[in-house]
Amino acid sequence: MKDQIERAIDLVLEQDRDEFLDLLKARGVNYTVRPDGLVDVEGNISLSYLTLIKIPVKFGSVNGYFDCSNNQLTSLKGCPEEVRGGGFYCRDNQLTSLIGCPEEVGGEFICTDNPVDFTKKAIELAKQGKAPLGLPLSWVLMKQKEKEFREKS
Repeated sequence: MKDQIERAIDLVLEQDRDEFLDLLKARGVNYTVRPDGLVDVEGNISLSYLTLIKIPVKFGSVNGYFDCSNNQLTSLKGCPEEVRGGGFYCRDNQLTSLIGCPEEVGGEFICTDNPVDFTKKAIELAKQGKAPLGLPLSWVLMKQKEKEFREKS
């Protein structure tokens, strides 16, 4: 029974992925799918106002800007590993963590208007992968400040 459920989930996820890739194609996005499944984009990509609650593919490299603003995302899972030559925009979502954000961004990094106000330090920590999985960076920063305070005392 467990195997059947897992296969059903895999089919749904694969269907979501295929439909999403069809959407990208319909929007004129120039992309390629690598053998490892990552999706590379040549140029800009805007996923704004699609009412996404998740990004159904994992992006690799984007050679332009990447905009996933104005959705209902609760996670940045699926976002590009790197955004070259443009900015990364994830404003106006439901984000409480930056886990999954690009490690490299060639332009600005905008993540305002989310339930958590992310500081520049939080963004830098996230890009370096220094936040423990599953914990919001606001919590990590609070713990770091507590540690610094204790060390000064």
